[in-house]
Amino acid sequence: MNLKHASPATTALTGAQRTPSPQRWHLSNGTYGFLLVLPALLIMLAVFIYPMAYSAYTSFRDFELTRPDRAEFNGLENYRNVLQDEEFHHAFTNTVKYVGIAVPTEFALGLILAMALATIGRGRSILRTLLIIPMMLAPVAMGLMWKFMYNDELGIINHLLRLLGSERPPLWLADPGYSLYSIIIVEIWATVPIFILLLLAGLLSIPSEYYEAAKIDGASALKSFRYITLPMLQPVILVALLLRGMDAFRVFDIVFVLTKGGPALRSDVLSYYVYRAAFVGRDFGEATAAAWIMILVLLACGVGLVGLMRRQGGSL
Repeated sequence: MNLKHASPATTALTGAQRTPSPQRWHLSNGTYGFLLVLPALLIMLAVFIYPMAYSAYTSFRDFELTRPDRAEFNGLENYRNVLQDEEFHHAFTNTVKYVGIAVPTEFALGLILAMALATIGRGRSILRTLLIIPMMLAPVAMGLMWKFMYNDELGIINHLLRLLGSERPPLWLADPGYSLYSIIIVEIWATVPIFILLLLAGLLSIPSEYYEAAKIDGASALKSFRYITLPMLQPVILVALLLRGMDAFRVFDIVFVLTKGGPALRSDVLSYYVYRAAFVGRDFGEATAAAWIMILVLLACGVGLVGLMRRQGGSL
């Protein structure tokens, strides 16, 4: 372009193009992302990481709450005492039984109800809202409600059993043979909706073309469930089992409200064992040691399930 015959606007534009832009401060993607998550990391450091580190420190010491300055290092003695304690073995067995009964039952009921809801066209949102009502209740309020329902004389459950002809209904919370299973029933009632919501979301995400193709090929409903529904739901199932299994393993509030581990520690679980060791026995060293044993068990189970999820995800 001949600048001698160029218009003033063109000349100004050309000059603006030739003017070097001022240098700006640029952040890499990694630095920018780190600055975004830094406030959350500081909050976690204050309210989560520091207490965890201090509890690990306490688990290796003979710790007295009233005189923390006198805490003496005793190595692995707290862990050895906990692992040799028969009450810990009993609480661990009850916890495993609790998780082993409650979580598979919740999954089975949740899958059945989710498949039933998936086939409903109208009213699905209303039914889904009604089914999640137990999730809206506070655990303590829910426990008190069920404690009244389990009452020997005034409870609705034994009242109905008497109407059906039972002369001596069970003592649900006072009988050593029923107490743990009574708590499991409350757990199942309260947490089945979680499986329903997760599995229903997974079912609705499966393309209907798969079922239409299977129907054209003459596959029965059972084969469609086995070869289409279950494989497509595997990631959702594993995530649901991981979340609910870890949550059920650390159950405390329902046990505290209903039985306090009784009678005769027949419904004792690990979380309540830690509570008794800390606030009844005043032995915070052994209490934190038991808590860290729980954490290690949960971590091992979680890593195993995550590894299973990755292998299943690679095979899908």
